[in-house]
Amino acid sequence: MNKLKEHKKLLLILVPVLVILLIVVIVAVSIGGKGKALEPTVDLRTASRNMDTAVSAGKVDTAKELNGHFLVAENSGYELYLKKEVMSIIVRDKATGATMESTVTEDDGKSNASWSGFMKCGINLDVQVGNTTQQKKVDLLDSKAQIEVTPTDGGFTAKIDYPQYELGFSLTVLLYDDGSIEATIPESSIYEESDVNKIGNIYVFPMLGRTRLGEMDGYMIVPDGNGALINLNDKEGRFASPYSQRVFGNDVGISESYVLSLFWGKYETINESEYILAPVYGMVHSESEMAYLAVITSGAEGATIMAYPNGVFTDYNWISARFLKHTLYNEPTSNSGGSVVKVTDRFQYDISVRYFFTKNEDANYAGLANRYRDYLLKTGTLVQKADEFRLRADFLGTDRENWMFTTKAVEMTTTDDIRKIYDELKAEGVTDLLTLYKGWQDGGICNLPVSSYNADKSIGGTRDLTRLIKEAKDAGIQFYLYTDALRANPSTTNTTFNVIKKIDTRLFTENTYKEVYSSMHYLTPARTSELLPKLVDSMVKKDVDNLALTGITNTMFSYRYDGKSYDRIDTAQMQATVFEAIDPKVNLALEEPIETYWKYMDAMIDMPVKDSDYIFTDESIPFLSIVFKGIVPMYSDYVNFEANKHEFFLKLVETGIYPSFYITMQDSTELYYTNSNDLYSSQYSVYKNTMIEYYKALKEFNDHVAGATIKKHQIDGKIVTVVYSNGVTVTIDYSNNAFTASKNGSVVMSYKVGDAE
Repeated sequence: MNKLKEHKKLLLILVPVLVILLIVVIVAVSIGGKGKALEPTVDLRTASRNMDTAVSAGKVDTAKELNGHFLVAENSGYELYLKKEVMSIIVRDKATGATMESTVTEDDGKSNASWSGFMKCGINLDVQVGNTTQQKKVDLLDSKAQIEVTPTDGGFTAKIDYPQYELGFSLTVLLYDDGSIEATIPESSIYEESDVNKIGNIYVFPMLGRTRLGEMDGYMIVPDGNGALINLNDKEGRFASPYSQRVFGNDVGISESYVLSLFWGKYETINESEYILAPVYGMVHSESEMAYLAVITSGAEGATIMAYPNGVFTDYNWISARFLKHTLYNEPTSNSGGSVVKVTDRFQYDISVRYFFTKNEDANYAGLANRYRDYLLKTGTLVQKADEFRLRADFLGTDRENWMFTTKAVEMTTTDDIRKIYDELKAEGVTDLLTLYKGWQDGGICNLPVSSYNADKSIGGTRDLTRLIKEAKDAGIQFYLYTDALRANPSTTNTTFNVIKKIDTRLFTENTYKEVYSSMHYLTPARTSELLPKLVDSMVKKDVDNLALTGITNTMFSYRYDGKSYDRIDTAQMQATVFEAIDPKVNLALEEPIETYWKYMDAMIDMPVKDSDYIFTDESIPFLSIVFKGIVPMYSDYVNFEANKHEFFLKLVETGIYPSFYITMQDSTELYYTNSNDLYSSQYSVYKNTMIEYYKALKEFNDHVAGATIKKHQIDGKIVTVVYSNGVTVTIDYSNNAFTASKNGSVVMSYKVGDAE
C-alpha cells in the first residue's frame, strides 16, 4: 500500500515534467529548421527570438532593440530591424553605427492627420473608391490594418490586410550578404474582394533615409536626364511642388486627366522632363557616410519617382517610388462625345525594390553609380562592349514637301555627298567616325514604317547606298541605317489595322504640328515584331549589319487591340522579344534606351549630358555616364543646337560622352516646307571646322582614359574632378580662368589631364 502511494507520488511528479518536455520538443521541432514558418499568431518580438537567419553572423540576438524596432536579420555588415505595428524598418551599419529609418516617430505638429499617418508607416496606399476622381490616402494606423509577420531566413514576410477596404497583400523583406535589402510585393499575393475599393497606388518604405529640414548634410539622387541632386539643406519653404516623374515616360494609352492623389494632383503640372531611363533613386547622408541606391527590379513600368524637399507639405526630405495598380479613364458611350468614367483593370506586375547600401568613401553618387554598374553587369542587364572614341556625324538624306496634289523629294545629303564629306574629314585627320543615316528610305524620313532595305532614288538608290556602306566599313567607319520602329504615317501607309487604340478605345494620334504630315500613329508591338525582323533580314542579305533605332527604345504604353487590353508590361515584354530576335543579326545603336533594353545596345545615342534643370534640383551629375563609361560608347545630343558650345565641350570632357553633329550638304533653309523644318542649322560647310576641332581635342583627351571607367567624381563650385580606374585624374574648370600648363598633363581649353595622386 505504501509502495502504491509512493508510485502515485512519483507519477504526479513525472507527468508534469513529461508534459513540459513534450511541449519543448514540439516547439523545438517547429522552429528549429532554417526558414520554418512560425505561427502567424506569434508576436514578432517573441518569434524573432527563435528565428534562425541564414546570414554569416548566425543566430540573431533579438534582445537588441533600436528605437522601438527589433532585430530580424543581420550579416557581417548590416543589421535589419522591424517595428511590426507600422511596418517600419531601420538599417544599421554595424561598423559605424550609422542608421537609416523608414518612418517618422516624432510629430512636428504641422502635418495634418493624413500626412502624419503617411510618415509614420512603412507601407502606404492610395485607394481608388469607385470612380471618384480623388483617391483616398490609407495608412496602417488609421485603417486598423491587420499584420501577421513570419520570420524567414534573412528577413521576414508580412501579410497585410485592410478589412475595412476588403483588400490586402504580402510583403517580403530580405537582407542579402552583399549588404543590399530587397522588398517585394508579389502580384499573386494581392487580393481585392470589394467591387468598390481598389488599390490605386502602393508606396514601399517611402520615408527610408528621411531627414528633417537642414539637420543633416547630404542629398537625394533623382534619375532626371543624366542625373541630378536635391540637397538636404533647409529650403526655407521656397518650393510648393516635388519632383514627380513616371519611370520610362508617360503612358499615352491612358489619359490621366483626373486628380489621382490627395496630396499631389494639382502640383504635378511641371514641364516635360528628360526621360527616366534608369529606374533608380537614392539617398546620401554625408555626415554619417551612409547611402543607398534603390533599384526597381520589378514593376518599373508602373512606377513614378517622387522626391520631396522639405517645405513641400512637411519639414522632411524624402524620396520614393509610387507603384500604380489602378487608375481612371474615360470610356466613350457614343460617337457624339458622351463618356463614362471607369476604373482600369489591375496592372499585373510584381513590385520589387532593391536597396544597395554603401559606406565611407563610397557613400556618394559616384560610389552608388559604380555599385549600380556592378549589379547591371552581374545580372546581364548591361553587357561590356567596345568603347572607343568616335565622332558621330549623322546625315539627313531626304524629306518631302507638298507639291501640287502630291509631295516631292527634298534632297539634302546624297551618297555622293557623304563620300565627299568623308574624304574632306579624312584629309584633316578625322577618321574615327560613327554615322547614322536618316531619311535614307524610299519616300524619305517620314515614310514609316520601314520593312525593307529600299533606299530613295533621290539620294542614290539602294545599290549605291550599299556600296557606300561597304566603303565606310573598309575605312573603319561605323555606318548605321536609322529608322523609327514605333510610328506609322497614315499619309503614306494604311493604318486601318495594326495601330494602337488607347484604353478608352479611341485611336491614338500623335500630332506632329507640321505641315506635310500632321500626325503619326503607333504600331502595335505585334506589328513591330513582324516588320522590324523583315527589315533586318533584307539588310543582312546585302551585308548591311548596323541599325540605329528610335521609338521602341523608350516608349511603353497601355493599349487596346482586337477587343483585348494590354498594359505597359505587355508592351515591354513584346518589344524585348523583338530585340532578342534581331540582336544576333545586327549591331544596334539605340536612341535613349530604357534599362530594359540596355543589354542589346552596342552604342547609346542622344545621351543627355545633364538634367532638366528644375528649380528644386541643386546640381546636375553624370550618374548614368559613370555607369556606362568604359562599358558602352555614349553619343551626345547634337552640338549644332547647343547655344554655349564651349560649356557643352567641357560637359563632354566631364561625362565621357562622345560628340554628335547632324549634317546636311545643302543649306537647312531647303527644309522650310518639310517636317524637318526644325533642323535650322546643319550645313556641313558651316560645321566642318567645329567638327574637326571637337574631334582632335576630344580624341586627345579620350586617349588618356580609353577603356577606363569613372571611379570618382567630385564637384567643388566651378571645379569638377573626375578620377578614372586607370589612375588618370581630369580636372574641369567651368569658370573663365583656364589652368596653366602642367608638366604632368596636357591643357586644352579649360581642363587638364594628369596622373592621380
